[in-house]
Amino acid sequence: MRESGSGTAAGGVVFAGFGISAPALGRDDYGGRVAGSIVLIVAHEPGERDADSPFDGLVSSEASATYRKATAAQAAGAVGVMLVSDVHNHPGGGNFSAQAAGYWPATVRRGGRYTLESRLNRIRIPVVQISPTLAETMVAGTGRTLESLSASAEAAGGIEPVPLPGVRAEITADVRRYISAARNVVGLIEGTDPELRDEWIVICPHFDHDGADGGIIYNGADDDGTGTVALIEIAEAYQEAALRGQGPRRSVLVAAWDFEEKGLLGAWAYVENPLHPLEKTVAVLNMDMIGRNEEVVVGGGGRFRGLEVQSAESNANAINILGTLRSPDLQAEVERANGAAGLEMRYRYDNHPLQLLRRSDHWPYMQAGVPALFYHTGLHPDYHRQDDVPERINYGKLEKVVRLVYQTSWNLARRASGPPRISMR
Repeated sequence: MRESGSGTAAGGVVFAGFGISAPALGRDDYGGRVAGSIVLIVAHEPGERDADSPFDGLVSSEASATYRKATAAQAAGAVGVMLVSDVHNHPGGGNFSAQAAGYWPATVRRGGRYTLESRLNRIRIPVVQISPTLAETMVAGTGRTLESLSASAEAAGGIEPVPLPGVRAEITADVRRYISAARNVVGLIEGTDPELRDEWIVICPHFDHDGADGGIIYNGADDDGTGTVALIEIAEAYQEAALRGQGPRRSVLVAAWDFEEKGLLGAWAYVENPLHPLEKTVAVLNMDMIGRNEEVVVGGGGRFRGLEVQSAESNANAINILGTLRSPDLQAEVERANGAAGLEMRYRYDNHPLQLLRRSDHWPYMQAGVPALFYHTGLHPDYHRQDDVPERINYGKLEKVVRLVYQTSWNLARRASGPPRISMR
């Protein structure tokens, strides 16, 4: 697996549930009893279909990411990790050949697969994916099935690790990594208030797109050309205000992130190594796909999983605002800013199986406790397709959204105090 160190590990095997250590959520699947062992853990997280789950409801939490599980196991003293499907929630996981083809396809995927070098460097132990069939054989000595053990991992607070009698394993991983440089583009409008200029508002889109496949170009006019041109217009508006002697009290960072389409990597890289302490970052306003009308057609496929069928006309003046469930203060601020723009505000995707909340560049900031909004006019049939072209942008609506984002940022940059920090539940 990509989220693995290179090397060989050998030892007894301990079943450790979901392999999650999340002290803030009162969860620990290791319990100090896995040192020197290889841990067998199941994929995903507890309560993944429970809208009230403390693990971000229907949105996959950061705690369930494989690299976080690997580093948690390593911190608990495990010498290696075996990952298997959570068969109690995903019985189709028995098709291990299909899973393996997904991890290591016969032909190189368009665009490749990437993650942060700094993250991978933290993982020193080998991490491998195994089939449910193999895992079933390994747990047989407990007198329980893999499905039974997997289901027991749902226990609140975490599972008591279960040693697998008579099972020893040796695993080897040889992970070869190749560096690909990425570049974020940032600019700072310095605040005018001596007491507030050390606090920053971040306004951002991403400037990468979904690449090309031979002669087919996935143009990305809406995703996220609209956010990128919006950022340029907002930066110009701040500059013109400054020339009139009307600069913001707080500083404003205008930032265009790279590698969003590869896992929000530009934004994650900034959060891991910020130009300014995140404790001094008051809010993040992220613009991703802000120039079309949400449109979900019958038979749209997995890209629109869980969305209601809806016409573009029904969303002609609508915008989705995500992130407000964690920050009602920001919701009030964006509604105040909408007075001039007059858009129809919709708050419907913070806790949704399509997981839009975690799929754009505000998400890393939310994990760091920074209040953040995601401005998004919605998915449409041209999303991640070659027909996402400039001719299909609704420029009148795009202008309204740009004015909304600018006014929100202006209000935040001038108010006496910033919104409260957030906590991901």
